[in-house]
Amino acid sequence: MSSIANSRDSRAGALVGVLRKLLSAFIVVVLVTFIAFALSCASPTDAAVRSFTEMGIAPTEAQLEAKRAELGLDQPLPVQYASWAMQLLQGDWGTSYRTGAPVAAMLFEALPYTVLLSVASLLLTLAISVPTGLWCARYRDGLFDKIMRAVTYFFNSMPSFFIALLLLYVFSVRLKVTTVLATRDLSGALLPTLALSLPLSAWFARQVRAHAITVLGMPFIDGLRSRGVGEGRILWIHVLRNIAVPLMTLIGVAFGMLLGGSAIVESIFHWPGLGFASIEAVGHRDYPFIGAYALVMAILYLVVNGLVDFSYRLLDPRVGDERSRGAAHA
Repeated sequence: MSSIANSRDSRAGALVGVLRKLLSAFIVVVLVTFIAFALSCASPTDAAVRSFTEMGIAPTEAQLEAKRAELGLDQPLPVQYASWAMQLLQGDWGTSYRTGAPVAAMLFEALPYTVLLSVASLLLTLAISVPTGLWCARYRDGLFDKIMRAVTYFFNSMPSFFIALLLLYVFSVRLKVTTVLATRDLSGALLPTLALSLPLSAWFARQVRAHAITVLGMPFIDGLRSRGVGEGRILWIHVLRNIAVPLMTLIGVAFGMLLGGSAIVESIFHWPGLGFASIEAVGHRDYPFIGAYALVMAILYLVVNGLVDFSYRLLDPRVGDERSRGAAHA
């Protein structure tokens, strides 16, 4: 009977946890989209003024009022947001003020480029930072560790857009091995990927080093060494296995940073992703696109967090059990 009761409590806890996460996700999406909508509307110039300015027309007040009424900008902000949200729930993402094209088509045309850039940057970050962090932990305070710590300090202090400008100057202007504007293929993604992954790798390597040092100081490592287990096996199997959960947390954070933080790098290289499109939309006060962009970014970030949380249960089932029990007793 006790096992049946425990099973019911576990299922109830899991259901409560899912409902809480769905409610939290809904609140996050509403808040993010509303804040993005409010900030874009807080600009001293609106889409009506921009539309006349781009045509080289000095509008009269009557023309501006008519244009604002046409775009729905004469309504209070909550009414504008509610109208946009209702259209969105009906499957209508709106029309771009800047291009006149459907926002949904623009988003889903740019999304693969951002995902490609983010995935490539994350893979390169892992390829650089995980071996570096593990070897720094293995040879703690040695020459290799000191050199790598200096290198990571250097790249960690440099923003990605500055590295992007340096790469553009070196490889496009001086060496002329790449074009200034990125091509829409894998070769065009090379420099933007480097610009995003180098500072991220520096931060990631320092985190891996810190977690690996903690594991290397545990008693079971001494037990493995006393049984003659090689240092390579200890480092790449036992240490890596024990830092898998915090490593997945770092991957989730890093991927979220790449998805939402690549806008300036995309703009520098004219990489046709969501970040570049969002900067163009902000400059043109394209409110429908800005709101839809915030929505897509919020959903992607929540999906990534959900996948990371699910990975915890695969890597360490005790994590899921503890959370289920906590939800059941809440």
